[in-house]
Amino acid sequence: MTSIWHVALEPLEQRYTKAWFEGIPNILNEELKKRGMDWKVRTIAGDAIPDVTTDGAFLDFAATNFYKATQTAVISQMFTKGIIEPGDKFLVTDIWHFGITAIKYMSELLDVPVEIHAIAHAGAYDPSDILGLKMSRPWPHEQEKAWFHACDYVYYGTDFHRDMFLKNLKIKKQYHKKAIRSGQPSSTFADTCFKHFDNKIREDMVVFTHRLNEDKQPEIFRDLVQHLPSSWSFLITQDMSLSKEEYYSVLAQSKIAFSCSLHENLGYGQMESALCGSLPANPSRASYNEIYKDVFKYPTEWTTDWEAYEEHRSELVSYLENLMDNYQAIHDTDLREQAEIIMKDYMSAQVMVDKLLTTAK
Repeated sequence: MTSIWHVALEPLEQRYTKAWFEGIPNILNEELKKRGMDWKVRTIAGDAIPDVTTDGAFLDFAATNFYKATQTAVISQMFTKGIIEPGDKFLVTDIWHFGITAIKYMSELLDVPVEIHAIAHAGAYDPSDILGLKMSRPWPHEQEKAWFHACDYVYYGTDFHRDMFLKNLKIKKQYHKKAIRSGQPSSTFADTCFKHFDNKIREDMVVFTHRLNEDKQPEIFRDLVQHLPSSWSFLITQDMSLSKEEYYSVLAQSKIAFSCSLHENLGYGQMESALCGSLPANPSRASYNEIYKDVFKYPTEWTTDWEAYEEHRSELVSYLENLMDNYQAIHDTDLREQAEIIMKDYMSAQVMVDKLLTTAK
């Protein structure tokens, strides 16, 4: 019997990874049942780690290695005991996982052919990501290329992300077919967000949902609030210790979610905001160009850096005031259409699931 080994991300409260931890097996099991397939989905979790992140980052850069190392140890034991069988499939939910090297090593040297599927989030190949900003060259690029080639398929949330990965790592065209654009396995919490979409109790509130690090430019938002109407309220969610439920409640009370990110391969905060009924205000760059309708984008040159922001601040203020003044009309038309696009194309992993379940060798 074929097993799908779900190599899970650490389930952190403030990240989508907690929803993924149980959501991915549920999605796969539902699809297997629908297709009448008797495959088994088995989750490989690492040893528990503190629910904390490195300042300005999306996880704890030390603890994540401990978590992944314990996952890799478990996988190695299962190869040793013959629990991993030919034809099994691994879904590694973050391609930045050194366990991919171990899986490929054992699969080939022990003659246990398996498939490796991985999800790409971000990495050193993106010069504006924290890994791209802080890591020396050339080792991370060579490592990312090696993991890509070790995998049978790699999934990207947007075409923007996929194209950047292939271009910046100089992946030869003959291998591009294994790089697949698929929505993310996030339908469970997308549904949770959308329950707030028609919430009628809202304030003239603007939220900033991003991490407070360099590529998100929080200093622009902190200044911008000084130039917007004093009757409005403003929240930076990372300044608050919110549970996911509390976080969604804040989004459901707001009318605008502002972004000036330089780096965004998908952008969960803005998508969650939109599904909770808050109008996303995004620069027309990165993945935003691909995902969002024109009404939810402002010219990229307005916030490319601090100097550009100062030059275009008055235009940005006018754009946000227009969104606020026309909130209900935009919510009932453009935002409703936008929410449907997000749920269908970017928070549903049907493409990945189909590939995972129909590529048996």
